[in-house]
Amino acid sequence: MARTPLVILLAVLALAPGCGAAPVADTGGAPPGYRRTVAAEGLQGPTQFALGPDGRLWVAQLAGPEGAAQGEVVAVDLATGEREVLLDGLDKPTGLAILDAHLWVALADALVRAPLDAQGRPGPVETVLADLPNNGRSQGTLTVTPQATLLYETSGDQRGPEAATGTGVLWELDPSTPREPRPFAIGLKNAYAHAVDAEGRRWTTEVGDGRFDGEPPPDELNLAADGGDYGWPRCLGDRRGVQELGGSDQVCAATRAPLAVFPAGATPTGLAVPPWDPGVLLVALWTRGEVVSVPLPDVGQEGLAEPEVVLDGLDGPQHLLALPDGALLVGEHGSGRILRVEPA
Repeated sequence: MARTPLVILLAVLALAPGCGAAPVADTGGAPPGYRRTVAAEGLQGPTQFALGPDGRLWVAQLAGPEGAAQGEVVAVDLATGEREVLLDGLDKPTGLAILDAHLWVALADALVRAPLDAQGRPGPVETVLADLPNNGRSQGTLTVTPQATLLYETSGDQRGPEAATGTGVLWELDPSTPREPRPFAIGLKNAYAHAVDAEGRRWTTEVGDGRFDGEPPPDELNLAADGGDYGWPRCLGDRRGVQELGGSDQVCAATRAPLAVFPAGATPTGLAVPPWDPGVLLVALWTRGEVVSVPLPDVGQEGLAEPEVVLDGLDGPQHLLALPDGALLVGEHGSGRILRVEPA
């Protein structure tokens, strides 16, 4: 399918939880060839979601103020709107994944898991990794790779010209040795969201931080290379050096260049390959209320790609999930809704 821009206005759906009504198409300005519906609403600060083993959508949500430790994992029946709380009392759950017959959840400073029983229901929660380095920000999402490993990050914290020990790192965890994760890539201030394309390449967003010539740096989209160094805090944006931290042109040239950059403070929190076009990545920009499209590069291609806005007017878009049926789910953190976008 051609890469038709998805400039879509806000949709309205009168669907009460439990009423069993089918979603209605958005007729308020969707471009030809696409439609948008409200798949779920009434959530409280949804962060990441995934298809559960019971066929329902499992959603991590704050369910209260950010620091109140009232977070939940809820199962939502997208056909009826009915929901069930599976886990509660969680401290800022921002990541959720299902791997190795466990439900995994990334918390403010810990990674936990709960075994799934024969009916696919989570049992008692076990802390896998505690006291993870963090800077008060969310730790980001969890991503299951085709190799059945788990990607997660520890948000960056600076100690003078260096990253604090264990921070600014994208980690890979093998569930057979869960307490021995390995650093996959470093120099990433906040590698919040990740995705794997059809060629098996791993991608990550980065929420930038620091100053360059007195201005905040752009946020980034990076190809996550095994052993790659992305430069933070000495190198920001498109490998621009922070001289007072030792970031010279020579130092930054040895780091990995981004595929694309976004305006400072855009906060890329969601990343997915859309089911209708494996040649692009969609990125949710939280503060701008947008989802943008970035073309994937050919082998050997260099230079920054130009993002294109495909969805706007969103209320804190946070997570993107491609479904097996060819649709894309878009979570709105602010409104508590999950939208469904698909070719008509």
